[in-house]
Amino acid sequence: MTARERLSTLTTVALDTSEFKKTYVYETRAPVAEVLADLKALGTLDSRAEWMRILMGIGSFVFMCLGISFAVLSQWLLSAALFATSIALFILWMRSKHTDLENRRYGLVAALLQRFQVDLDANAPVDVKLDLAPVDEERKAVGKRKRGRWDSEDFADTWLSLHGRFADGTHLHLSAVEHLQKRRRTGRGSSGKTKTKTKRKGKTLLQVGLRVKPERFPGLADQRANAKKAVRLPPEVVLSRLDVAQDRVSMRALLGKDGRDWVARRPKPATPSEPTVLPPHDASRVVTMMLLSLYQVLGATHRKAPARGRSQPV
Repeated sequence: MTARERLSTLTTVALDTSEFKKTYVYETRAPVAEVLADLKALGTLDSRAEWMRILMGIGSFVFMCLGISFAVLSQWLLSAALFATSIALFILWMRSKHTDLENRRYGLVAALLQRFQVDLDANAPVDVKLDLAPVDEERKAVGKRKRGRWDSEDFADTWLSLHGRFADGTHLHLSAVEHLQKRRRTGRGSSGKTKTKTKRKGKTLLQVGLRVKPERFPGLADQRANAKKAVRLPPEVVLSRLDVAQDRVSMRALLGKDGRDWVARRPKPATPSEPTVLPPHDASRVVTMMLLSLYQVLGATHRKAPARGRSQPV
């Protein structure tokens, strides 16, 4: 069996949107080109959902205005029908919130696969699991507690897991986790009215790992003490963990103070003279810098390894 035939047995069918809508989780094992095609289809699906929600919102407002107009004219039956239609559209608009996918999530995966495509093994598929359901979905809740006067609910959303293999045989694993905390407090104000206050805060953690053959990188575990010197990250990104073992290196980073404020890829200026407006966190750039830092750690083993044919110093 040829490499192409082996690869075809591992791939899955194209994106089934009806199945995807049941869970809003995209999971596949396929070549990069096929995954990119699926992500493009997700973008199209997302655009349609956004337009449908816009139309439902506009329709609800228009029917409400018409209902008020006919009520002024004492056309009660027609007015009631228009009000009912407006309310129905508003309910549909609210319930369809989950269909409006978070663009930056599938956008980040697409940006990274496009960037790494030339370096990935052409004969090996990539494994992708992309969760596009809302971060505060019930299945992602991890606990409720009382924080002072606030009722707090915590969510942990491991929304991305990507496995691949580079042409040099190195195995890549990338994951992303978003943590969200929702707080709610109800009390009486100075006017005596009952008021409810809410707060949201969160963070996003990115983790990149490389698994290698120990014989290709002898003494990798010995680089643990100096590995941090090889790390190069944007100033707003915080290194939270760096692990070095005999057959792997991995790094975890926090996207700034408010890790939920990031974009998939920084847009390029339309013209050279146009000033570049930098978003707070370019996630694709952060992942690329994390990956390059890990390769720097791997490269240090060759720089420190003794030359062949020479005895090691005593």
